Amino acid sequence: MDREAIKKMAVISVFWGALWGIAEATIGYLAHLVLILPGIAGFIMFPIGFYFMTRAYREAGKIATLFTTAAVAASIKLMDFFLPALSPIKTINPAVCILMESLVVILLFKVGYFEKGTVRFREAFAASIGWRLGFVFYSFSLLVFSISGEFFQIGVIHILRFLLLESMINAVIITASLKAEKSLGWNKKPLFVGAGSAISFAALTAAILLKFILVSG
Repeated sequence: MDREAIKKMAVISVFWGALWGIAEATIGYLAHLVLILPGIAGFIMFPIGFYFMTRAYREAGKIATLFTTAAVAASIKLMDFFLPALSPIKTINPAVCILMESLVVILLFKVGYFEKGTVRFREAFAASIGWRLGFVFYSFSLLVFSISGEFFQIGVIHILRFLLLESMINAVIITASLKAEKSLGWNKKPLFVGAGSAISFAALTAAILLKFILVSG
């Protein structure tokens, strides 16, 4: 990959990763406050991340952009270390989830489903439950090494909800959004329209400032 291609991928990753970080800080935060429907964040945050990753991919045309976009979002998420009330593991785990999401989506792309336009419910469900199973394995590793057993304290019912119900709802939202994109023609044209590094780093600055505002608040 030449220097210009790397620069393009970096700019696009920063832009969409920053927007993802903003979404995590705003939509994700508000979703956790909705008491009428507990766990709504689990229903919507992976589809939001999926959207930002796929938009970045369409801009750059490189599968690696899926991971670099997620890495930007995860880095913004790690700014929660400045929250004194949060334990380190509660800060690290969401960032780990974001990176796991990207790895599973990369696999989905590698097998060609996205390029062929064949991401249906079953593929979207496989992607959603795939990263969740990865997180369960990661959480089990933390338990084995006596680092944290927090995840398994939520109980079997909530773990099954995390794996099955949330994966099914994620799949419905993802397939519906892909169909909407196709009908609107957004799947054939980039939305970033080559705005350049200034816009990308402005988005990143906005994401960082927003996190600091939330932290100080």
